[in-house]
Amino acid sequence: MTDWERYLAIGILALYFFFDFFDNRRVKDEREELIRLRSLEFAHKTSMGTLAALAFAYVFFHAIDVQLVILALIASSLYSEIAAKIFYRWKL
Repeated sequence: MTDWERYLAIGILALYFFFDFFDNRRVKDEREELIRLRSLEFAHKTSMGTLAALAFAYVFFHAIDVQLVILALIASSLYSEIAAKIFYRWKL
């Protein structure tokens, strides 16, 4: 793993834990539980779509680095959950 990939992975995780820290300080009620469940469902669907797209791309383009594929899958999983939580809080 090169330095920029390592820094990118650390940045992705740091931003997610920063958001999660402040998100856990919110008052828990039925609305927040619904938002959490919907956002996790959206994150799961996004992760599976990303996994399928990356597997398809890796099969046909072998020049893609496997570590970048894993990094993109992790980023998709974490940030789709964050984006869904923000969207559902705005929508509901």
